[in-house]
Amino acid sequence: MTTALITQGTLTGKARVAWVSRQAGEHIASLVQRAGHELVECSDWGALRQADAGCRCDLVLCDEESLGELSSGVMQPLLVVTDRVGPELSVATISSQALEQSAPALLALALQAGHSAQRLRELERLTSGIRSGQALIGNSPVVRRLHGTLSRAADCDATVLIEGPNGAGKSLAARIIHCKSRRSGQALVCADGAASTAESLGRTLDAAKGSTLVIEDIDRLPATAQAQLVRFLKDRSASSSTAPRLVVTTAAHLPELVARGAFREDLYYRLHAFPIVVPSLRERVEDIALIANAVLESGNSATARTTPGMTAAAQLLIESMPWPGNVTQLEAAIRRAQLAASGGTIDREHLLVSPPAAPKAAPGNAVPVTGNSAEGDDAGEDGIRPFEEEEQRLLTRALRATKGNVRRAAQLLGIGRATLYRKIQQYQLRLQ
Repeated sequence: MTTALITQGTLTGKARVAWVSRQAGEHIASLVQRAGHELVECSDWGALRQADAGCRCDLVLCDEESLGELSSGVMQPLLVVTDRVGPELSVATISSQALEQSAPALLALALQAGHSAQRLRELERLTSGIRSGQALIGNSPVVRRLHGTLSRAADCDATVLIEGPNGAGKSLAARIIHCKSRRSGQALVCADGAASTAESLGRTLDAAKGSTLVIEDIDRLPATAQAQLVRFLKDRSASSSTAPRLVVTTAAHLPELVARGAFREDLYYRLHAFPIVVPSLRERVEDIALIANAVLESGNSATARTTPGMTAAAQLLIESMPWPGNVTQLEAAIRRAQLAASGGTIDREHLLVSPPAAPKAAPGNAVPVTGNSAEGDDAGEDGIRPFEEEEQRLLTRALRATKGNVRRAAQLLGIGRATLYRKIQQYQLRLQ
């Protein structure tokens, strides 16, 4: 299970219809096939269970004789095909003539019901994974610590600020907190910071009473909505039993926004009651293979085509790639590779068909890499310094520009914080 939540796709494919009878189903097969769907003939209910083990049928048709041999119910919609008038049966019936007239519409409905049932099973697995914490995949030290932090956050009602780069799993972390908390029986309410106004935020806060409100991209919340949220946090203690629990996420460095006047300082301090940092994928390289395998298993369960796995070379490649888009980018790349492999084992070439990550514009306060802006690709040898000297100079400038904020400096440099800490120790740099 990964950070990607299930989305409703376009209804496609064929309905899989089972005919349970000792009698051949030529006529029913003709009706089903003419409508563009698939018929599976089963001589008894045991044969149906075997057929379902490979790929579940969407609709079950049977005759009266077979219905009498049914010892327990079936999971799919069941219709008895009979021309006898007024049979007193425990399940719905349909005549041969009615089946012939309504076959296309009935089978389209069966396909829709099958898709809905599959989606429900996926949502149940997702909810179970979120509640148990298994949806956040990984066994690295940083992820184990994150699991413990999320559990502690779920046990209290403090406002939670979840920070981390885009695609790392901040939304998933927020959902885990809610599903593990005492408020899990109530529906989770989510809001987009950029799309919220003071008025809409007020309505959202009312709708989230007794539950958890997640505001994503809190750094993009308009000034009027920030003021509304400050008032709510000030007054919340008076109605703590019914007031929504607040969890907010951001990929920005809020102290920097506060310093620029783009974010309220009093709001920042109120949100900072229980800070949590979701690590980037570069800080948990040992989890990459686990996440990739989980994506493959998820893809296998959603399609009839099964991908056996990936080669050692492919695994080595994904563990060496930078993944600026973090888990979201890795998941998309694995799904593209799964399609490119066409049911075979994923190798390096299947991963390399993925488009390269779009280059990101440098932040406004990023420092230039070279000391002289006039230097270009044709700079002479005199301008070349030893690599370690250039690296040390660049690290020093980044730390100076961020006033010693290691997290922000790592973001500007495009490296993990753990890597930056190692470099600081290696070069004995001072935090400005």
